[in-house]
Amino acid sequence: MAQAAQASIGWIEIFSGGRGPRVVAFCLAVWLHAADSLMVATTLPTTVAEIGGAAFVGWAYTLYLLGSIMVGAATGLMAIRFGLKNSFLAAGALFAVGCAISAVAPDMATLLAGRFVQGVGGGWQVALVYVALDRLFPNHLMPKLIALTSVVWSVSAFCGPLVGGVFANMGEWRLAYWAFAGQAVLFIILVLFTIPRAETTDAEADSKVPGLRLLLVAGGVLLIAVAGAHPDPVSGPLLVAGAAVLLGGFLVVDGRRRSNGMLPPRPFSIATTSGAGLLMVLLLGCGTMSLIAYGTFFLERIYGISPLSAGFIIAIESIAWGAAAIIFANVNLKMENWLIRGGAIVVTTGIAGLAITMPSGSLIALIPFVAFQGMGFGMMWGFIIRRVVAAAAEGERERTSAALATVQHFAFAVGAATAGIVANATGFAEDASLETIRAVAFWVFAAFLPLALGGVWAAWRLCRDGA
Repeated sequence: MAQAAQASIGWIEIFSGGRGPRVVAFCLAVWLHAADSLMVATTLPTTVAEIGGAAFVGWAYTLYLLGSIMVGAATGLMAIRFGLKNSFLAAGALFAVGCAISAVAPDMATLLAGRFVQGVGGGWQVALVYVALDRLFPNHLMPKLIALTSVVWSVSAFCGPLVGGVFANMGEWRLAYWAFAGQAVLFIILVLFTIPRAETTDAEADSKVPGLRLLLVAGGVLLIAVAGAHPDPVSGPLLVAGAAVLLGGFLVVDGRRRSNGMLPPRPFSIATTSGAGLLMVLLLGCGTMSLIAYGTFFLERIYGISPLSAGFIIAIESIAWGAAAIIFANVNLKMENWLIRGGAIVVTTGIAGLAITMPSGSLIALIPFVAFQGMGFGMMWGFIIRRVVAAAAEGERERTSAALATVQHFAFAVGAATAGIVANATGFAEDASLETIRAVAFWVFAAFLPLALGGVWAAWRLCRDGA
């Protein structure tokens, strides 16, 4: 009874003391990024019919993701340098400008430029939200705050394509971008009145723009994106290997620039709490991308259901994430070790279950495993963030907070590209036989089990200092 009362007070406390408008601003930032990133899925057919550029449709996603990852890697540094409020204002302005560019685009090249700017602004907003939650709220509220933003993300993932579809059906795809630009203006107004400007910055930090590191990140992500968009059994692995070299170079260079490091020290070292947490996010994030990348195709080909029905089934993952985040946010913090470990096991079980049920099972059998992938993250995500950020050194908290969103985005890019390579290597094609598609459906999930098991190991390392 006492614990339930404490949980109830905790939810109220999030919005008390003048925090309400600030929480609304952060939820709006998450909505803008998540919904806009998926809205394009239902507007692109209408867009291409008007301005052309069908051959470059995939890059509408790729460039958005590239912008998000690039700016996300530098968010911690920019929050220290320019302050949280100024960074939020700049991110909101960039997002609005990117939407405006896409809205008036006369051709696909201009639209893609707008998508890149939108990705920079949207990715920057979300990464800053993690920094702001750590800086502006008590640490004990972190699981509930993350649960709230997770619900917003789930709703956004579900509603984004729906919003785009409404405008597309009206034949007014440009209005969809103007609608998001208007919401970005609202976000800027909220930031002006809710985020304090009185902040301390690192006066000793190197003021140079990390140009080389940004180029290394951009190059690595682009190679991964090309590998995923145009998978080939020969060039795919070579592109991923080249990306690994560039991104490894980024980590080496960034590790030597501690005065203006873009990531926390030793970001994936299993010997540190923060490193174990970031490694866990990377491995499990990669492991769950097969469902997003190929789930709809498998459901349509193997089970013969409509694209809309397949989309609803895929959306179960996001819904389960948000629901679990709310349910487990009320759990006593002493249980966080079990939630982190259990969440990693649930995610891994979901991947293994889909490898078995997607090729040959029934829809009823595979739906629980779709839910497991989201539920596992929902039950542990807030506690991962709280623990990883709390373990960071005082001067590294901003970098560590921002790194969580960046690593998550990067994991999605790597996972999608790797899933493409595995699918192509096992015979994936539009005209492939049903037997071949079933084999591909097995390997596209089974190939990620080693990564998922590595994520479980990282979860145990993350919790090694606890019960």
